[in-house]
Amino acid sequence: MEKNNLSDILLVPVDFGDYYEKALEFAIRLASITKSQIHLIHVLDLRDWWLNELKEERLINEAFNKLLHISRLFGLPNDTKLMVLTGKRHQKIVEYAEQENVRFILMVDNYPFAQDEKRIGSTLENVIMKATKPVVTVKNVPNTIFKNMLIPLDLTKNSRMNLLDSVSLALKFSSQLNLVSVLFGDIDPEKSRINEKVEKYSAIYTENNIPHTKKLIRKDEDLAYQEILEYAEEINCDSILIMTHKESTRFDNYIGAFAHHIINESKVPVISLNNASSSQTTVDLLSSVIDPLNIF
Repeated sequence: MEKNNLSDILLVPVDFGDYYEKALEFAIRLASITKSQIHLIHVLDLRDWWLNELKEERLINEAFNKLLHISRLFGLPNDTKLMVLTGKRHQKIVEYAEQENVRFILMVDNYPFAQDEKRIGSTLENVIMKATKPVVTVKNVPNTIFKNMLIPLDLTKNSRMNLLDSVSLALKFSSQLNLVSVLFGDIDPEKSRINEKVEKYSAIYTENNIPHTKKLIRKDEDLAYQEILEYAEEINCDSILIMTHKESTRFDNYIGAFAHHIINESKVPVISLNNASSSQTTVDLLSSVIDPLNIF
């Protein structure tokens, strides 16, 4: 069997909880499109109090057998790689993704659609913050994969990275991209700074033959994410691409409030990129993108 390219690996961390199946189902669909290899990993944190009296070797064997059972249950290909690691969960996931140069890390939120308190599980949050690879948070598996993507825009200084990422994904998956932003107050949309940004994105998409739409939503209140999520449902998008940090942030040690809400409440997969993962995603694209406005 021909060995897969390193860039064609999909990493699915499995915690044997109630929700990992969605990430695995999405990985199976995505792997069939991209001809990727799936890697299932489980991380044992042996510092947990209830593990102190148990033998590490037995725990590792039990976890591996569970991964093997999952692989057979879902009918995964013979080249699927199973791995049990020990250490801090988020740290080992990030290290493994870097080591294997995976294309995407596919994860679920342990608190999907939380109603009383909007939150993201600590492992997921830390992976999103620290990974050098794109993290896809999956709650549901849509009918299409990265074919009708939503690209929310704001006025933070992430134009270059966000634009390159969206172009990269659109060219790889033959996607339609849907630009959307929220306009506050009585500003004339055509004279607004955000409209200028939308038009710059649109020009790059047009020059690179990427089908796309543009939408400015006027709103009086300061909860833009709600309008974005409603628009995502209106156009039946199958994914949302977001940057979790500003480009000027030296240390990616937080997830912005907007990104946090989108990840937590979106009904479709969310592709999260921080500064490091964004740079890695687009590193091979610069020479091929047509850039009439010299944005790059």
